[in-house]
Amino acid sequence: MAEPTHPAPTSQPSPVHSNRTSSPDNQDSASIIRAMIEHENEQQNNRLTWLLTVQGLLFAGLSFAWDKTDARQLVQVLCLMGALVALSSWAALRVSKQAMASMRDWWDRNKPEGYAGPDVVGYRSQGGFLLWLIRPWRFLPWVFFVGWILVFVLNSART
Repeated sequence: MAEPTHPAPTSQPSPVHSNRTSSPDNQDSASIIRAMIEHENEQQNNRLTWLLTVQGLLFAGLSFAWDKTDARQLVQVLCLMGALVALSSWAALRVSKQAMASMRDWWDRNKPEGYAGPDVVGYRSQGGFLLWLIRPWRFLPWVFFVGWILVFVLNSART
């Protein structure tokens, strides 16, 4: 019995996973990477919005429960939920930033020679550690996480 022959794959590799440009048109490669970065940026904005919305609702619930003597366990549950949402959001935002960095790095390695168009991102910050640290996608989830831990401790210490 003869071995079946398989046709060679004809599809081009994804621009992010290739070591060469996937299109002879330089503008097309830049547009693809730019669109991918824009999509990740939109995802990041959605995640930040959800983080702030959920945290706001949890803090509103905390404000109603805080002075009730029979709601101490509810306050603990709200603290746990707030801390977990903050950690989950941090992880999702971190993955999004890594994806965008990966796409920028791919572009830097594979930008066609002679490309004279705009960069795939509007601005590449060269700021120091403090500027790096206080960006909302890095800073806010940890502010909320620490805030919920402090509320939990204060609630546990109440008499």
